[in-house]
Amino acid sequence: MQTPPLIRVALVDDDPHCLQMFVAAVDAHPAMALAFTAGTGQEMLDWLQDHEPDVLLVDLGLPDISGIEIVKFGAQHWPQLNMAVVTLFSDEPHVMACLEAGAMGYILKQSDSLDVTSTILEIHNGGSPMSPSIARYVLKRLQKPAPLKVPDMSLPYVPGILTERELSILDYISRGFRVAEVGKLLAIQSSTVSSHLKSIYIKLAVHSKTEAVYEAARMGLIGT
Repeated sequence: MQTPPLIRVALVDDDPHCLQMFVAAVDAHPAMALAFTAGTGQEMLDWLQDHEPDVLLVDLGLPDISGIEIVKFGAQHWPQLNMAVVTLFSDEPHVMACLEAGAMGYILKQSDSLDVTSTILEIHNGGSPMSPSIARYVLKRLQKPAPLKVPDMSLPYVPGILTERELSILDYISRGFRVAEVGKLLAIQSSTVSSHLKSIYIKLAVHSKTEAVYEAARMGLIGT
């Protein structure tokens, strides 16, 4: 029986104690392998230029740049990358900015729910790990009516803004399937799915899978 590949994990955190704890957790798990660690945002951005881990854990309070910039870069450069924020920041603006940028999980360092290996496994398997208080923020935000956008009447209405293939991909993404899984379901390469996602981002003027699903649902292109 073939052994499944190890989950390649990258970490960025400027707190040596936290970084050491995260590294120890990854090294101790038989299904995981440490791909890269960084203490600054620029170190991680430089590495992400040419490397794609399976899971990326990002701290927000970095000494040089905000961790949100790393999340944005990861979502744009590697659309299939699973990213979770692990931070001390619990305010709603930071939470929503990270999720809108492309993070699929948000865990508070001071939370009882902080379990590094469980967070990695959950997000790798298509879940969205969140501390309870963060999940409450998200639910409250979703319960608010979306603001109406005034259409630009100078532009012609284009029916069917997304192709049938793009709609199929986005529908699977909205149901929690990962890029590789969508590729198998549609019998296409993962790279092809990623290319379609980039096209979707451009057409919907968004920057992440979360934003794309929200915008497409708001426009009535996919179900919710």
